Amino acid sequence: MASSDRLQRFTKDDSRFTIIERFVVYKGVDDEALFPGLTRAANGDLLVSFCTQFDCQPGGKAFLLRSTDDGRTWGSPARIAESQAQDGCINLSVGLAAMTDGSLLYPCCDARITRKWDRHEVSLLILRSGDDGFTWSQPQPVATAVLEPFAYGKIIEVAGGDLLCPIWGKGSADEPWRSGLVRSRDGGRTWGDYVTIGYDTRTRIPAAQDDAVQCAGFNEATLIEFFNGHLLAVLRQQGVGQAMRQLFQSRSFDHGHSWSDPQPMPLWGTSPSLHFTPSGRLILGYRNHLGNPQGLASAGVGISVSDDCGETWSEHLLLEDPQGYQYQHEFDAGYPAFLDMSGNRLLVVFYSFDPSRSAKRYLAANLLHRAAC
Repeated sequence: MASSDRLQRFTKDDSRFTIIERFVVYKGVDDEALFPGLTRAANGDLLVSFCTQFDCQPGGKAFLLRSTDDGRTWGSPARIAESQAQDGCINLSVGLAAMTDGSLLYPCCDARITRKWDRHEVSLLILRSGDDGFTWSQPQPVATAVLEPFAYGKIIEVAGGDLLCPIWGKGSADEPWRSGLVRSRDGGRTWGDYVTIGYDTRTRIPAAQDDAVQCAGFNEATLIEFFNGHLLAVLRQQGVGQAMRQLFQSRSFDHGHSWSDPQPMPLWGTSPSLHFTPSGRLILGYRNHLGNPQGLASAGVGISVSDDCGETWSEHLLLEDPQGYQYQHEFDAGYPAFLDMSGNRLLVVFYSFDPSRSAKRYLAANLLHRAAC
């Protein structure tokens, strides 16, 4: 890890986060490196998953990076999965998670575009490793109650041992997207019990004329469980409510079997990612969009903090590109993934932007120090 030449605080009070290092995790030679997942294997290795294409573009594959020295160096990427279709894509990698039994689970989808961005052939896949990510099960499609089931969000293990995997999809081909989850009761070997978290029939869908794109509704969802057992979901939306990029949240008090109606948050962004620190602070990472009410003045990856389980948010911060690039567009960077480290440190991996390269997106990281609350 190369030390940062600049420090940045969340706030001026005693409960602050400081960026103490920023570094490059991986740059592909010819392909983009996008949508990272981050976890620690049972043997102590750090693992980062990533994909090589945006939004179901043909040829995208999934890879895994490994560090055996707590992130100081990273090995060569090992391929996890590739599409079974000639023009297909393995899409999204953010859900990589380690379970209490030592196994690793990796959700993704094998997708093929059939009409621009809003019609796809999609198979939801959840791969499993029992040897710290060195080998993986063969991809097996997971049946769900929605069409076009896209994986998103880290798989979480809730009280009682059930596993929840956030997904989004459609109830029918012509309706808006809905956010939901599938549940496993046997450690991730089988999945079912689909539940909708967020769906709004009032979603504004563009008129279906010719090949008009109809990307709308609740989609990317991230889940967290608090010490008292209740769950929080933060949802990305398109066309729901008044603000195009406003995030929504929903809560469950029965281990994810039912959810409250999603409510708008005082935060704008996309690619949401929740993390609950050992000290009890809730962090939400997201791709910042300009004009936001949280006061972040430029594009990039934003972080906001809550000390009351998501009721209120403060301490808004933009992460830093390791090479000093100043982001020009909302889609230059995004998809943060978090991991607690020793010494009150928090590792954040995200994709960043290098305009000097043909494969412009690469995997970057910031290491934060968190002051005790």
